[in-house]
Amino acid sequence: MRNKVGVLIESDFYEPEIDYYSRCFKLAGLEVHFLTRLWGNAELTFKGHEERRLLKVNESFENADLKEYAAIIVPAGYVADRLRYTEDVKKLPPACEFLKKAFADKKIIKGIICHGAWLMAPISELVKGRKMVVHNNLIGDAKLMGINYVDEDVVIDGDLVSARTGGDHVAFAQKIIGLIQYIDIFNSLNSKIDMLESKVKQLEQRNFSVARQLNSTNTGGNKMAKVLIIATNYGSWAEELQAPWDACKKAGFEVTLATPKGKKPLPFKISIDPDFVDPVQNVKTNPPEVCDRCKELVDGEEWAHPKKFTEVNMDDYDAIVLTGGPGANLDMANCWELHQLIMRAYKTGKIVAALCYAVSTLVFCRDPENDYKSIIYGKRITAHPRAWDFYGPGMAMTYDVYGETEDNRGTDVVTPGFPWPIEDLVRDAVGPNGACIARINANRESPQVYYDHPFITGTSVESSIAYGNLVVEVLKKLGK
Repeated sequence: MRNKVGVLIESDFYEPEIDYYSRCFKLAGLEVHFLTRLWGNAELTFKGHEERRLLKVNESFENADLKEYAAIIVPAGYVADRLRYTEDVKKLPPACEFLKKAFADKKIIKGIICHGAWLMAPISELVKGRKMVVHNNLIGDAKLMGINYVDEDVVIDGDLVSARTGGDHVAFAQKIIGLIQYIDIFNSLNSKIDMLESKVKQLEQRNFSVARQLNSTNTGGNKMAKVLIIATNYGSWAEELQAPWDACKKAGFEVTLATPKGKKPLPFKISIDPDFVDPVQNVKTNPPEVCDRCKELVDGEEWAHPKKFTEVNMDDYDAIVLTGGPGANLDMANCWELHQLIMRAYKTGKIVAALCYAVSTLVFCRDPENDYKSIIYGKRITAHPRAWDFYGPGMAMTYDVYGETEDNRGTDVVTPGFPWPIEDLVRDAVGPNGACIARINANRESPQVYYDHPFITGTSVESSIAYGNLVVEVLKKLGK
């Protein structure tokens, strides 16, 4: 078993943390090695941050043999900020190069505590999508790095352990010791996970092949796709309808729009306001060009004459594409007529897609031939994260829509925030063999959509474009 623990050091370290590492790892039968960049010196002396105590270091991480190390720790304080200095801005800091090598070795436990996450900024691709906690002051940094932030004191994600503050060093160190002691079991599980992920990818590719054959049999060969797009009459989120609509139209698909009342789908007023700031995520959600395009669609004729759900036959279409908006909870989620269309598509192997809160419709669509389990049981499905929900004091919602007319006013209902947390519903609906994908760091640069045949799902407004594009990609791959 590897028996060395490397702790990176520079000035302004947190003395109680470093003192504890010196004791606890030795008690666990491990060697503690304090590593730094020596700059050609035989030894350097660093000062602590709290008590200004001195620590002499004579080992360089630049010539450390990582094969001997069970763990590498980036400690609290200003150590990480000092170590990320590089004299050549075109090159990575040496400490970051060292961490890249450590991350490449799954047998090494990586520990990052408090402000230690600073050192990951130049190599953020190594922590993108991974579960971590950081100091409260670094939550914005974590979001920019694509970290899947978890609001807990200590977080374990495979071979990566993180802790919120230097004051959490005891629990942090003990978690690392535990992982080191069970490293063989850990690596065995990692190997099995890698194998399972490979099989999942193979199954996804087979999904395309099987579905292509099925559709070829059903339709008589390659043809242009016919897509049924579904929208709420109680308030769409504008881009969540516009993006898949425009994507399918641009692809040359034959597109039919349907709503519960057979009336034009009207968007939330705030969803076409370029200055609207999401009160939970504190980000602007509506690019000006998207708002202009959505107003053009509402004011024009493209969305003017949708069909009612009762007026369409799913056998005439290759896919049913549900679009989102909080209104979808009110007139789509538990709509019997819509469920019949979805069930017909599901039973005949056609694509069933849902975005944002329209995913609720899939949750409530139950299969009587499978003990009334949700049709997404056992599937990988994305969900609007619970952390993004409008829920709490001052979150009461009205459903004010743009473009209302005398005979198409939407609804005057008021709800205390979103009616339900879709993430929780999806986790229950997919069951123990499925997966709920609810990334709180999804954004326009890194959207979240997923295809698990026959379902295509997307997280929220930031993923609208990716959602529309994936619908097009899948239908084309299926020979449409």
